[in-house]
Amino acid sequence: MSTRHLVPLLAVSLLVAALAGCATRPPAEPVPDVLARADAAFGLRELPQVEAQTLFALPPDLREMLQQPELRALSSGQRLNALIDAVFGADRKRFGYGSDQSTPAAQTWARRRGDCLSLTILTYAAARALGLDAQMQEVRVPAVYERRSGIDFVNRHVNVVVRLRSRNPIEDVLQMQTAVIDFEPLLTGGERGTPLSEAAVLARYYNNLGSQALAAGDSQRAYGLYRAAITADPLYGAAHGNLALLLQQRGMAAEAERLLRRAVALGDQPDVALAALHQLLLTQQRTAEAEVVAEQLRAAQEGDPYHWISRGVAALNEGRDRQAVADLEHAQELTAGFTEVHGWLALAYWRMGQAGRAREQLAQLEALQSGSALAGKLRRKLTATP
Repeated sequence: MSTRHLVPLLAVSLLVAALAGCATRPPAEPVPDVLARADAAFGLRELPQVEAQTLFALPPDLREMLQQPELRALSSGQRLNALIDAVFGADRKRFGYGSDQSTPAAQTWARRRGDCLSLTILTYAAARALGLDAQMQEVRVPAVYERRSGIDFVNRHVNVVVRLRSRNPIEDVLQMQTAVIDFEPLLTGGERGTPLSEAAVLARYYNNLGSQALAAGDSQRAYGLYRAAITADPLYGAAHGNLALLLQQRGMAAEAERLLRRAVALGDQPDVALAALHQLLLTQQRTAEAEVVAEQLRAAQEGDPYHWISRGVAALNEGRDRQAVADLEHAQELTAGFTEVHGWLALAYWRMGQAGRAREQLAQLEALQSGSALAGKLRRKLTATP
């Protein structure tokens, strides 16, 4: 596997990937009765309307730039480079990372700034305009918690995968080379994630806007946006969990519980919904049921490397280096090929004064991902260590 990192906040990782079928999530019981009662309680008359085609629509100047005949004649690899040049500039510094809100492709282009969802939407739309075989995906990363207005938000991560097709069909089948375009390359090792349809990304867009409205204290608008997210993708567990929070605040505990249980059944990362369900049961003094949920949560976390990576990274950020080593070593026991685990462990060992073990971890990281941005930063630290 070869990797090229273009700038600290934009990376293209090249890898050879085997074909794999997409796993389907187990069905959960629909909750139309809960949603109907909630709609009445919040006085919802109509859902916010953003069509997928509007979300992914490119501004005229960028669309014209990408439709130049000479670009369409290039190989897929050359078109990928042209895409990065056109959207992010030859120096890869045209865009700032981070935003106070998620935005459609055209607005992100105009603002020259966006969060990972906004930049993913823009990049995907531009790639498709260039005739590239692009796919949006959700990638598992350590949970990042952010507190706004007394509410804890858990950030998930999305990026774009581009299939680089050869002009030789047989060679294309044999090589199956893909490029992962990521805007936070220190979070991931270029892994393939869960493919997202345009409807699923629209749901995540609504969900983000809902969370921003919730943080601003506008629960009425937040409710409509979360409902729109569920309508766009009825299997999106996070929106069910967020809607449950609003219902609980409105005193609709039974309805909130139904939504949380559905979120647990739908989610491939059920820990957030399980924790919320556990807390709800405790507030109702349903201690025995709460303990059952607590055991489910402990079981989910014990075997989840991302839980231990999150704990380890949090311990590093708080200066608890010994705890960070313990948590990250446990994550390493549960994983194989996770470049980020080796990187964080290298940093933890270095802080503990164990330079030899740090170098071992760094060597494993570089063996897995040549040119890693994280490896470069760590290498500079270690070379300064006697």
